[in-house]
Amino acid sequence: MEFFDSLIRDVSLLTEPLVKKEYAFSDSELWQDVGYSQVILQRDTASELDGTGFNLVTSSPVEDGIVVIGDDLQHIEGKRKFARISLVQIESEEDEQKAYNLIRKIEYVKYHHFPDGYMIRTSSRSHKEAVRVSKTAVKNGISFQKIGSLLINKYKENPAVKAVKVIFITDPAADHAELENMAQKNNRITETLNHIMNSVTFDCDTCNLKPICDEVEGMKELHFKNAGMNR
Repeated sequence: MEFFDSLIRDVSLLTEPLVKKEYAFSDSELWQDVGYSQVILQRDTASELDGTGFNLVTSSPVEDGIVVIGDDLQHIEGKRKFARISLVQIESEEDEQKAYNLIRKIEYVKYHHFPDGYMIRTSSRSHKEAVRVSKTAVKNGISFQKIGSLLINKYKENPAVKAVKVIFITDPAADHAELENMAQKNNRITETLNHIMNSVTFDCDTCNLKPICDEVEGMKELHFKNAGMNR
């Protein structure tokens, strides 16, 4: 599973010069998941984070952990630009359909976890991710390490997930416009996989997804294989 590896390299290059704090994943430091979507009113809000959230799935090695670039939740007031990127290592899978199904299951996690006092607004159709953090959660010691550990634990409920690194970015110095571009490209790769794996046959010369097939290593080969076409 290498379709997202170029984006993982891009994320590494973008974040490499920025100041980071790195934390180990700990299943004893999980923030509570309340099991349902909470509503946090404006008067009860300590901070609002607005930006992107996306997963990058790979079979290349990833180390479990949480990376925080910028202020942690207890030090943010008001509104702040934000990104959450999850690098998810899965078992190498030769069966493309099984690998694709696994990507969809991993995507499901991003909008089906419910941290207490951390209201996430996202959509299966969008890379946008907005978070509202309650004053009570801040008082109770919420942190990205605890939120990230909860998220890693959720991903690892799937036995095919071997390791996860969650990167939270709140640093205003980060190139949030480029992070938005990466999130959009991630969506286009996933959309292209959707077309290929659903056996949609189309004329490559007129398809609006052709740039992704041309750019992402292995994508065009997968398309031809699934469509029963010869190169």
